[in-house]
Amino acid sequence: MGQAQGTLAWLRSATASAHEDLDTALDVLDRPWDTAVHRRWLELTWGLLAPLERALAGQARQDPDALDVAGRERADLALEDLRALDVPEAELVGLPECPDVPAVPDRAAALGVRYVLDGSTLGGRLIARTVVEAGVPVAATTSLTGRAGTGRRWRETTAAVDAAGPDALPGMTAAALATFAAYRAWLAPLVRPRA
Repeated sequence: MGQAQGTLAWLRSATASAHEDLDTALDVLDRPWDTAVHRRWLELTWGLLAPLERALAGQARQDPDALDVAGRERADLALEDLRALDVPEAELVGLPECPDVPAVPDRAAALGVRYVLDGSTLGGRLIARTVVEAGVPVAATTSLTGRAGTGRRWRETTAAVDAAGPDALPGMTAAALATFAAYRAWLAPLVRPRA
């Protein structure tokens, strides 16, 4: 890694293809969206976020310098969004979780996963506007945008990635790529077939 390029830039470059593949496959900003599609999105999102957030919380308990976990959690918001769509509690209890999420054994892996999850809240703002325009209640979009302070938390994440330095890059990259892959596989039911 050259001196002119920071760790964040290298991580962004190393994961750009996986990020673009996910965005292209889901095509969320240009697809027809309604309450049924949004419900499926929320169910799948919860199923991915819940195990990832548990893994991040477990790592953070061992790392006093870890990024704040609770303020970044969105699985609980996905459940609240589903409740805003009047999904019965009995159905929420039975939602499946993604069985193949990356392990988070250390800070490098945590930062790789955080890079993907925290970055998704930035794109989530655009998605939220799109789905509200399509008729989805605003109250059912909180998991897309996250809690107040999303921008500040993203800056904290990117600063932590840069501060981790080049030695952490292989672990961060592997975890970020595994997270993008988990998203791609788990959200496959929402992938739009190409003409």
